Amino acid sequence: MKVCVLMFYDDTIKNYGELTYEINKKYCEKYNLDIIVSNEKKYENRPPAWEKLPLLLEHISNYDYVIWVDADAFFYSDANNIIDVISLYSETHFIFSKDVGGNNNINSGIFIVKNSQYSKDFLTKWAYDIELYVKNPVPDWWEQGVLIYMFNKNILGINLNSVQIKYGVLQHFHEHDKIKDTTHILHLAGKTNSMRYTICKEYFDKIYR
Repeated sequence: MKVCVLMFYDDTIKNYGELTYEINKKYCEKYNLDIIVSNEKKYENRPPAWEKLPLLLEHISNYDYVIWVDADAFFYSDANNIIDVISLYSETHFIFSKDVGGNNNINSGIFIVKNSQYSKDFLTKWAYDIELYVKNPVPDWWEQGVLIYMFNKNILGINLNSVQIKYGVLQHFHEHDKIKDTTHILHLAGKTNSMRYTICKEYFDKIYR
């Protein structure tokens, strides 16, 4: 199975983006996954969080699966092989992670996409449909708000073509709720940039220096 992890960061978050990339690269080397990082913006008037979508579309045809990981997130060195998760849900096109708090929302800081025409069609609509962009019910959540809207309206039948894994498996946000031997990624959502840098630097130095 050919799998690639994709990341994006620009100069505003380069200080910790470089660290998470290095940490994720070590994880990918361990399990023979490819990893690609981009710093090139494809949108002119959208926040950087949107850059995940054209990047996924650019590379999906070259792999069986592509995995999106936000620049403020990194794989634990002792995490299990992410391909084991893919194998559990090989019949579906998208593998998403539920958000924290017991609600039904998705957190798009990490998700997995199968190389299929359905996935490409869905990513294209999510990325470029202007009506969806305008109707975003939670604009401050950027592309995640649009994704939640697409699920609520079951656009392109996404509810039947995806799975939402419980919080704590693909990712978690707080040290106290890590599930030993199960949680794959620490996602530093909501932290300040200086906190992200400090946490990433401490982890990298502890594990890989």
